[in-house]
Amino acid sequence: MITLFLDFTTEAGSQTSANLYRSDSAAGPWTFLQNVPLLGEQAVYVDTTAPNFVDVYHQAIGAPDAATIDLGPSQTTIDTVWVRDPLRPWADVEAGFCETPTAPCQEGEPETVWVGFGTLTYDADTVTPEIGGSEVAASVYDRRKNHSGSFTVLTRTVAAHAAFYDLITAGGPLFLQLPLLYDQVDIAIQPGDIPRDYLGSDQRKPYRLWTVPYVTTAAPLGPKQGTADANWCAVQATFPTYADLTAAGGTNQDLADGTLVDPPGDAGFGEGGFGDGGFGD
Repeated sequence: MITLFLDFTTEAGSQTSANLYRSDSAAGPWTFLQNVPLLGEQAVYVDTTAPNFVDVYHQAIGAPDAATIDLGPSQTTIDTVWVRDPLRPWADVEAGFCETPTAPCQEGEPETVWVGFGTLTYDADTVTPEIGGSEVAASVYDRRKNHSGSFTVLTRTVAAHAAFYDLITAGGPLFLQLPLLYDQVDIAIQPGDIPRDYLGSDQRKPYRLWTVPYVTTAAPLGPKQGTADANWCAVQATFPTYADLTAAGGTNQDLADGTLVDPPGDAGFGEGGFGDGGFGD
């Protein structure tokens, strides 16, 4: 995960948005990531699908005046497992390690434990035309598919259950990143039906085991919803203009870290950190 600060204030023109691209080379070729709205010609963007342990470069091209900002190299390094929703970065879940699912970990940490993969199956893509009178099987094999399989995580607290459910409830696709020792490149996955098992006869105890069957899929492309506390609908309702945001003491970083506004409560209004709007104090 790489956090980028886009600042066009010193560039020519007046930019209101920027197309953001990523590459493993400063010279490209470039892969489009997202059109990013700018507030006061600035934005904070969190690239949650940047590959691990690889230098990557980003390029932002502003609109309407086409100013260009080059950023990088940057690198994502992890020593735990991350299960991410590329379009809902606030829902990402980090899974740590224990020796076995039932072995004691350090008290309270990690709340979510990576148990491991199940069997991984690399499916054949076959076509079977009807050829009369042939002595051989008429199957024609196309390029073999990337694997299908499953992984399992253990949640040890009620808060961890809720976080993992928030991650999977949108359906997918998800983005799976593991440390280099697993010899598994980053993959986008589409989860299937997900069972949740109790680990003890006393079901009041909080340990729960989640087994996630999946198939590999293409990475989703689309606008991120922001954080749970700072999605664009809530921000726009609270701060119609950038001047409203800055007058209330807000910054672009507040948009990225989720401290700008709170989501609606039971009555439809939150207790925002700034302002007097529908989502304000």
